[in-house]
Amino acid sequence: MRKTLLTLAAALVVALPVGAQTAPTTVKSAAQELREGVKRDIQNVRETLKGEVKNLRTDFKASVEKDREEFKAMVEQKREEAKKEIEAKRAGLKEGLKKIKDERKKATVERVYDRINELNKNQADHFGDVVDKLNKVLERISSRADKAASRGLDVSTVRTAIDAAKTAIAAARTAIKDQAGKTYAITVSTEANLKVDVGAARKLLHDDLTKVRDVVKAAHEAVRKAATTLAQIPRVDEEQASTTPPSNSAPTNNQQ
Repeated sequence: MRKTLLTLAAALVVALPVGAQTAPTTVKSAAQELREGVKRDIQNVRETLKGEVKNLRTDFKASVEKDREEFKAMVEQKREEAKKEIEAKRAGLKEGLKKIKDERKKATVERVYDRINELNKNQADHFGDVVDKLNKVLERISSRADKAASRGLDVSTVRTAIDAAKTAIAAARTAIKDQAGKTYAITVSTEANLKVDVGAARKLLHDDLTKVRDVVKAAHEAVRKAATTLAQIPRVDEEQASTTPPSNSAPTNNQQ
């Protein structure tokens, strides 16, 4: 009996360390499996986000290109309609100038008439180029925001700013399209009042272009705000590329 008890005691002494080692090993193994599982889940989420980001960039780029082509087509249509009106008003101007005896003044007024309508075309083209550049900048901002979102960063404020910039760009394009379709006439009253008649047409053009310039400037500021909002997100600069609109891309009003 004593021998049996000693044998059991010895067995317990040997068994206890073995049992004490088994529990931590099992816990360690479970923790490792959990970590690996979480790692796999995170990787799967990242891959899914990358795919979604790629689709978003593709969709946004396609949308930008579609808008640009539609805008160009509408401007060209407006211009074709305006050409007929410009010719009709030129004929009316010639008729009105018959009351002017000074041939030099007549020629000057006709040149001014052509210059006013040509200036309107040039300025509309300029504003259109500015908006195209703004759209490209906004595309880069959107792409960076998508990449930041795929890394788990909160870009909700940037999304809001981007949407506001899209709306501002759409408003600018509408204003430019409408301006491209406008024509300007010089209504001749008397020879003594000829300078005033010409000045009235020039002022009307100036006022209209100023309004369009203000709308384009608002779009420029909206895009700049989107870029600034993106830059304020912590750690977004890890993969930063320049997206702030260059200072020389601001719309200008070059009419004389």
